[in-house]
Amino acid sequence: MGALVRSTDFRLLWAAASTSLLGDGIRTAALPLLAASLSPTPAAVGIVTFAGTVPIVLFSLFGGALADRHDRRNLMWRIDLARGLVVAAFAVWVLTTTPPLWGLAAMTFLLGSAGAVFDNASASFIADLVEPDQLPQANGRLQAGQLVSFQFLGPPVGAALFAVSAGAPLVVDAVTFIAAAGLVFAIRARHAPVRSAVTTTIRADIAEGVRWLWRHKGLRLLALELGLANLTLQMGTTVLVLLIVNVLHGPAAVYGVVLAAGAAGGLLGSFAAGWVRRSLSLGPGLALSIGVVAAALLLVGFAWSAPVVGVGYALGGFGIMLWNVQVVVIRQRLVPRELMGRVTSAYRLIGWGGGPVGAALGGILGTALGVRAPLVIGGLVLAASLLLAPGLAALEGT
Repeated sequence: MGALVRSTDFRLLWAAASTSLLGDGIRTAALPLLAASLSPTPAAVGIVTFAGTVPIVLFSLFGGALADRHDRRNLMWRIDLARGLVVAAFAVWVLTTTPPLWGLAAMTFLLGSAGAVFDNASASFIADLVEPDQLPQANGRLQAGQLVSFQFLGPPVGAALFAVSAGAPLVVDAVTFIAAAGLVFAIRARHAPVRSAVTTTIRADIAEGVRWLWRHKGLRLLALELGLANLTLQMGTTVLVLLIVNVLHGPAAVYGVVLAAGAAGGLLGSFAAGWVRRSLSLGPGLALSIGVVAAALLLVGFAWSAPVVGVGYALGGFGIMLWNVQVVVIRQRLVPRELMGRVTSAYRLIGWGGGPVGAALGGILGTALGVRAPLVIGGLVLAASLLLAPGLAALEGT
């Protein structure tokens, strides 16, 4: 019975993640379009993107400590319910009037803050539902759901709904959050936090996770490389909607199609990743991933038409999936279960903390040098980071 319950629980988690990610994909396409409609400048889009990504820096470590101290399932369904209510309230605002840019930024900040806690709990909860030898398969299924829901279906649906009504994508997003909360609530498994005989503070718990990660040379370098990659990618994606709509004069729906092209590239990358992992050691395999993403940024930066942007975005999705398939299980296998939330949050702080910096730089560089500049500069910087790749060989065999 135990094995059946755990299997059922994972299916519920997968269904909740896929449902919520569909809404995320819809919102990901709609928010830049809404920001550009309120103020069609790189700075405006950059402000909204920054507001949605900076909570990773502010709240990720706190979220990791909460994930280790409390029942992760309860954290997750409550956060999803709260996010659904926030998006629903903003949808009403958009449907009844034209909100100011600060209102859009505030909404993305609230969602990002809740997401910083949710994502740490979710990433750690997977290890509570499946055995260690099932982690690759479980993560593979979750990534497949992400590809289909968040990247392939969500963006074109979001752009199409936005063309009908600016508030429509937000209504659907709110429904997916509430549905996902219900699915997580139905999970029977619980995370029982390890209770220390000595009562510790949140600050001490956070410090323990940070120290563990920083002393592990391989994971530390992996997080730093991921942080640089996210910085450069966010620089480019911040101005992507303006490149398509304002520079290349494509309709809003094309933006969603371009985002979906990234999912198609990611699907191909998932098929190729097994061959890469078998044929190359980890260092060269990760270097290939980084090189492909850098080339994709440069191709989009110099693109002369929307279809070329789609090809570049597909190439980027291919490289990102090559990276993800190679590294996704490493942290889950290396980190002790009782530290999973805190180490995951420290890893995410470094690995995803470059996002808000990239969003700010994308807005600044796009304003000062033109919309193409963040993409080209980001591609060159990421290509230069290939110098770090040999150090990742320390993770081989994990």
